Amino acid sequence: MTVAASCAGQWTGVRPWALADRLREDAMTPSGPKLAVEDSSSSVTSNSSAGTQTLVRGLRVLEAMSAQSKPVGVAELSRQLELPKSTVQRLLRTLEQQGWAETLTDPVTRWRLSPRMLALGRRNAPSTEVRDAARPHIAALAEVTGETIHLSVPDRDISVVLIDRVDSVHPVRTFNAIGASSPFHATSSGKAIMAALPDQQVRAILSRPLEALMRGTIVDPQQIHHQVIEARERGYAVNISENREHVCAIGAAVLDTSGRPIAAVAISMPDIRFAAERVAEWGALVRETAKAVSESVADA
Repeated sequence: MTVAASCAGQWTGVRPWALADRLREDAMTPSGPKLAVEDSSSSVTSNSSAGTQTLVRGLRVLEAMSAQSKPVGVAELSRQLELPKSTVQRLLRTLEQQGWAETLTDPVTRWRLSPRMLALGRRNAPSTEVRDAARPHIAALAEVTGETIHLSVPDRDISVVLIDRVDSVHPVRTFNAIGASSPFHATSSGKAIMAALPDQQVRAILSRPLEALMRGTIVDPQQIHHQVIEARERGYAVNISENREHVCAIGAAVLDTSGRPIAAVAISMPDIRFAAERVAEWGALVRETAKAVSESVADA
C-alpha cells in the first residue's frame, strides 16, 4: 500500500528539457570538464548519454522522495538509490533551485517534494477523472465500514499508486500517503487488477522477481496465480499483512467500458479489526463500490 507518487501530470508551463540540462550540469564534478557538443558524432553521443543518465537519476530521486511518508535525508536516499551521497546532494540542490524539492532543517536537513511537484502530479487527466468519479462512492463505503478506503491506479503492470483516500473514523487506523506505490503481488488492489487482466499477462507479471516486503508477503508465483483466479471468481482480492505488517485489505478492480482495469478500490484496516468471517461481507461491499465507480467513469 505504501506507496511512489504519480508525477506524470500535464507539463503545462514546465520546461523538462531545461531541468535535464540543469541536472546534467550540476551532476558533474566541480573540477570535471563540461561536455561540449561538437561536430563529431561521438561528442554528441557522449553528451546525450550523460544528460540522459543524469535526468534518470534526478527522476529516481524524485520517485524515492515521493515514496516516503515523511521528509528524508541524503544518506537514506543514497542508500536506497545506491548512488554516492555527493551525487544525491547535487541532484537535490538542483531540484530545489528549480522548485521541485524543498528542505526542512529542524533538527537536521531533510528533503521532501515541493508543493509545485505535488500539484504537477495531481494534474494527470485520467487519474483526476477516475478520482472525481470515485470520490462519492468511496466516501459512502468509508461511512458504511468505518474503515480507511483507498483508490489506486495501476502504474504500468508493476505497481499500484494511491491517488485518493478516505480515512477511518477509528482512533487506531491504517495510513498510506497519497502517491505511495506498492507492487501488484503484495496488495489486494494489485491482485484485483491482475484478476481483470488476461491470464497470459498475469503470468508475465508473475514471471518477474517478486520481492518479499514483509514476512507475510507471498512470492511464490503459483500461489499468487491461484489467489488471482480466486479473486477473478468472487470479484475481490484479499491481502493479510503482505505489504505492511499488521495491515489487511480487501480490494476490487474498477473497469473501463472495454473491461480493462483502470483503478482499484480497497478497504484497509489494522489486523486487530480483521475478521475472517466478515471477509465475504466486506468483499461484496468493495466489489459493488468498484462496480459503481466503473459506471460513473463510463458516464463521465
